[in-house]
Amino acid sequence: MGDWNTLHHFDDKKFYSKIVTDFRRNGQLIREYFNSDLGKYIAYGNDKNDERIAEILKFSQHLDEDFKSHKTLYNIQTRKKGTSEEYSVFIKKRYQDEEDFQKANGQIIEDINLILTLMIFSECAAFNPHLILGRTIFTGCVSANPNSVAGEIISNFTDSNLGSIFYSSRSNCTGLINLVTNEDLKLLWLEKGNLYSTNEDTKKYFTDFCKFIEIAIENNLGVISCTNINESILKMIKSPLSLKIDTKELGLESVINYE
Repeated sequence: MGDWNTLHHFDDKKFYSKIVTDFRRNGQLIREYFNSDLGKYIAYGNDKNDERIAEILKFSQHLDEDFKSHKTLYNIQTRKKGTSEEYSVFIKKRYQDEEDFQKANGQIIEDINLILTLMIFSECAAFNPHLILGRTIFTGCVSANPNSVAGEIISNFTDSNLGSIFYSSRSNCTGLINLVTNEDLKLLWLEKGNLYSTNEDTKKYFTDFCKFIEIAIENNLGVISCTNINESILKMIKSPLSLKIDTKELGLESVINYE
């Protein structure tokens, strides 16, 4: 079985000004969510919350400006082979270093994804309605011309960046995949001519996708993609966005409300 992935409207400005700022400072908001009823349910082992939060705050100091990639992990994954280094030795060393990083920080990364997902959908993203990305639905329906900016941007809907603390759409994990800011969506729309549906049968999905992005741009929002998130929990959170979308009136079939 593969992963189930979804795309949601997202206030990137509030994310950076409120949530990321909290992760990089004293974690007051993180503590509130860890100790909330939903936080206690999602982030198990609450008897060690103070230790976990301290580790999260320490780890967050090494994330890049976009709050996506850890600098150490990024350096490992982008390391170049030395001139005199054997290729097999280089690959083995890089693989081992990445594995060691994940072993040392795996619990922290899991905690970040668990609590950050809850914080984002409580503070700056709408769970419903969302665009179905599915397991391979999006990549099977939407394509972009090779080497285009549009292609680079839409790849962020289904794949994480190098050094990312988020998950790939093929990782069998639970949490965030990636985020695309409103500024990048506007850039995507300038490049809309480089986007196309893969065949005649995928045109309706492509149209729904375009409408979903248009709504985001019109409302000064970005989008955030998730994999295998706990839908039954997140649907209970009242949307922090004032955005109202009537999917039936707009004739959207792939933008759904999880009930």
